[in-house]
Amino acid sequence: MREFRYFTCTVLIGFGFFYLLRSIDFTLFQPYYSWETLSILLGLAFLLQSRFGGQADFLLPGVIFTGYGIHQYIAGKLEYWPGEQVVIFLLIGLGFLLIYLKKGIGKGTAILFILISALLIFYEQIFDFLGVSNYTEIVSVYWPVALILTGLFILYKKK
Repeated sequence: MREFRYFTCTVLIGFGFFYLLRSIDFTLFQPYYSWETLSILLGLAFLLQSRFGGQADFLLPGVIFTGYGIHQYIAGKLEYWPGEQVVIFLLIGLGFLLIYLKKGIGKGTAILFILISALLIFYEQIFDFLGVSNYTEIVSVYWPVALILTGLFILYKKK
């Protein structure tokens, strides 16, 4: 049975500092007393467990928690920052890409999720290039169906 020493220590130390600084009202970190910071701390705990504990499976939740916390900080400050659904697909893709680099599995999944996030980021430009004028209706109606069909295809595809 593997130990979760790095994960546990990082969570306890990180959350301990977070709540200590919050309780003494340390003004330098006042803007960071939020759930976004806790999400980043939790993600870093997963990433440290993956790196030093030798558990590559912790990369995916580490990337998702850390990335989503960072996204929440940036989203309110940059007008052109992509929406949450794009970031979730991108973070899952990046997580699987790191797993592929470490373990050699998950390359196809990584490429698929990164491709979906790129399509979500640039769908307006793609439809403008293709000459489709009413793209919002097309995306809202057919996008969920395309995701479902792609998932079913991958599920039942024979190797």
